[in-house]
Amino acid sequence: MTPRKSLGDLLAETPQMIVDLAKAEVQHLKEELSEKAKGVGIGGALLAAAAVVAIFLFSWLIYAGYQGLNVVFEPWLSALIVSAVLLVIVAILALAGIQLIKKNKDFGDLEAVDSIKDDVNMVRGLGHAADGTDPLDDLPAATVAAPRTTTGAGGATRVEGDVR
Repeated sequence: MTPRKSLGDLLAETPQMIVDLAKAEVQHLKEELSEKAKGVGIGGALLAAAAVVAIFLFSWLIYAGYQGLNVVFEPWLSALIVSAVLLVIVAILALAGIQLIKKNKDFGDLEAVDSIKDDVNMVRGLGHAADGTDPLDDLPAATVAAPRTTTGAGGATRVEGDVR
């Protein structure tokens, strides 16, 4: 069994613990921001790829129109088929890029920021939840059995565990 620390030892360790906590929170914030920026970057790259393919699509559509005016069906029909395939590729790339950007564009809901706010509120003496919520709301809900009630002498209802 480890010996209990004295109050003086605990008070001496407090500043270092606060510094370590602040460093850990900043590191967590960096990781979260990096992850969001990576998602936005990939989404932007997909949109750039869609733009490049759209340029090829535009050139194929021009070529298809040209062939359609020259020869009625055969060469331009194949050019339209190629254009349709390129259009599908552009749509897939653009939708994937937009989805990634929408998913990662909101930097206001970072867990690290909320955690830092809670830490600052604790240091300021406002408690865990300065917003008026119960700090126990953060804990996972446990299933608790309903207390049993009994009727005692004189018809008084008594809840199990009640010492009255």
